[in-house]
Amino acid sequence: MANIYTPDQKHAKRQAIMQAAVELFAHQSYPEITMQQIAEVVGCSKGTTFRYFATKEDLFMSILLEDYRDYFERLLTKLTPTTRLTAADYVDWMTAQTKELILHHSVLVRLNAIRGPILEGKANMAETVARRNALYAVSRQLGERLETCTQQLLTQSQFSHLFIVQSAMISGLMNMASLASFNHATLAVSYPDFEIDLVPEAQQQTRFYLTQYLKEFSQK
Repeated sequence: MANIYTPDQKHAKRQAIMQAAVELFAHQSYPEITMQQIAEVVGCSKGTTFRYFATKEDLFMSILLEDYRDYFERLLTKLTPTTRLTAADYVDWMTAQTKELILHHSVLVRLNAIRGPILEGKANMAETVARRNALYAVSRQLGERLETCTQQLLTQSQFSHLFIVQSAMISGLMNMASLASFNHATLAVSYPDFEIDLVPEAQQQTRFYLTQYLKEFSQK
């Protein structure tokens, strides 16, 4: 007789599968990870993982879009009590969020870098679009909140767009910061001219870009 799970049990199992995938991705490259490995971490059969996610790409696309949505929702919650942000405050805040993304949400940044060339190849388009729509809706709310508390320094659309620019800069720098390693293994070589100290470099680029952007596009 087949097991019958409650909605809460199904949700918990789905979350456990996603968390197992995140844990593996923190230490392995995407091609190395298999659904069998994920099932073993969770303590279930491979067939169970496929009942929740049709492909590995579906699984990791879900992680990317749902976790980014959760991240934006947390930012929105933190900004809710804020009544006033100057241009300098906003630049400082975004610079701090750049460090936060790198240190505490590196899986999101890495997944974002492989979204187009790898994940979209086998991910379910309808499900991806639905999750992307949910992310976009929260992004617009976050942009609206920033527009309000900065006294319309920029438009909602501009604020929302700058989060995408920030993510792209971090992904690019993170990719280029690993030239002295190969597939998580440190190489017996040194490329001093290629070295990137990721956090300060990303923060510097974020601050420079935003400062110049505000000079050109600020409404005040």
